[in-house]
Amino acid sequence: MKWKTSKLRFYILNALWNYKFWLFAEKKFKEHVYEVNEEEFNLDNLDVTGKMLYKKTKVFQRRFIGYMYNGLLHLDNPGFKHTVDKESWTAWKNKGLIK
Repeated sequence: MKWKTSKLRFYILNALWNYKFWLFAEKKFKEHVYEVNEEEFNLDNLDVTGKMLYKKTKVFQRRFIGYMYNGLLHLDNPGFKHTVDKESWTAWKNKGLIK
């Protein structure tokens, strides 16, 4: 019974979770596309109403959205909170290992 709630077991499980997370988590990105007006324009290229038409260039950016691990998307390493029983978790919480 002592092994189940020991600090050594907590540190071993935590280390195993962290290594698995950082080795097998995939970074996920989302492409963000927007248009930017160029500074140069041509006066020959006018709209029907007489307004100047600017050339527009598309800008593509990849934005980080999170780490995909075990079918869930995480912004950071969440820890192994779902892999232990309630008795161990409460004992580790009382010992101050889990905040």
